[in-house]
Amino acid sequence: MQMVKSSVAGDMITRLTHIQKEIGDLVEDVEILSDEDLMRAIEESEKDFDKGRYYTLKTDEDVDEFFRDLEKE
Repeated sequence: MQMVKSSVAGDMITRLTHIQKEIGDLVEDVEILSDEDLMRAIEESEKDFDKGRYYTLKTDEDVDEFFRDLEKE
């Protein structure tokens, strides 16, 4: 009987841990959606992407060059 109780408790802990993670994810989503500046920046980024204004960084050298160019601006 003790093993059954232990198994049930383990299942409950697993479920509660999963629920806790889901709640944390939802809180993060609400925080992002509530940040008007961030949402505006995301919209601008989507427009830039739709217009083909984006970079594909495939190598470390590409990343280094990208940041060097940003420092020049």
